[in-house]
Amino acid sequence: MNFWKRTLPLFAVMAILIASGCAKNYRITQELEAPIDRTAIATIGEIVDLLPDDFDEGKKPTAEQIDAFKSHLTAQLRDKEIFGAVAYDEPDAEYVVEGSVLEFKKGSGLVRALIGFGIGSAKVTTELKLIKKAKGPEEQDEVIFAGNFKQTVSDWTESGDKIFERVAKDFVKALKKRMKKLEKEMASGKES
Repeated sequence: MNFWKRTLPLFAVMAILIASGCAKNYRITQELEAPIDRTAIATIGEIVDLLPDDFDEGKKPTAEQIDAFKSHLTAQLRDKEIFGAVAYDEPDAEYVVEGSVLEFKKGSGLVRALIGFGIGSAKVTTELKLIKKAKGPEEQDEVIFAGNFKQTVSDWTESGDKIFERVAKDFVKALKKRMKKLEKEMASGKES
């Protein structure tokens, strides 16, 4: 009995830590309400820096990191076959993915390797939006899916740039999941 009195709090703390580690790394702010035309062309638009004005310029994501982020988004959208085609800077695209970097910490692989315990972690929080482009001058572009996506790299064996790849995967996974749900509802004749 004395064993359980001492170890039960430890198990409770471990359960809380495990549960918090399994939490989603994103929060959807605009849910997709109608299916996407899967034959349409999509493009990756602008990814801007919305970090605070006093944020050190040397600690902001580089142009190369933003380009890599765009490449990851393109690759994930193509891999999951959400659109008929995904192109870079396509002016005639019917859909565009745009985003902004809200929080960023470059981190250090060396510090992660030497010290560990999450010290030196790379972190990013982004806002990503899927926009349906206006078909004519009388219409406006419409945000049809959006969310805030957060990722961290705390393992010394991984590059800090891995955070952008993970954010791209999370965005496309959440979009695909919602599309499947809508398609299933439409197939069964339900209204969402």
